Amino acid sequence: MKKWVVIISIFICCMIGFVMNSYLQGMQERKEYYNYAANEAKRAADISTVDEFFLYNGRETYYVIVGKTSDGEKKTVWIPKDQEKKIIQKSYSFGKSKEEILKMVQNELKPYEIISIKPGMEKNIPIWEVTYKDRDGKYNYYYFDYKTGEWLKFYKSI
Repeated sequence: MKKWVVIISIFICCMIGFVMNSYLQGMQERKEYYNYAANEAKRAADISTVDEFFLYNGRETYYVIVGKTSDGEKKTVWIPKDQEKKIIQKSYSFGKSKEEILKMVQNELKPYEIISIKPGMEKNIPIWEVTYKDRDGKYNYYYFDYKTGEWLKFYKSI
């Protein structure tokens, strides 16, 4: 009996170690993306303070920084993972705010639980990606034009 308790305890400890290692590796990778994006945003758009960082994985991967310049102007900077592509920067007031998109989604789509609202880029068009769960527990993805808030596309009940 003691032998089984020891074997099960070792197995549980190994599983905990594996899960923790996987988590730490994932967080390290995200930190590297953040550092790269913050440096690029500073270089390309004079971002001195980073307020938010988003990782967008659509047709292409973009790192998105929302922050303030040394002059105090709030900007959004889209940094493509493909370094051959151009970095895009816009004044934060250029488009709809995260709060405006949230209010619009709550009023029109009536989500059960909002998972995330993050800026992204599709076909060189800045967008907002909204991920939420419906009452059946299914995921829904809605994409809105960053500037106008106009609905562009969606994937429902995934």
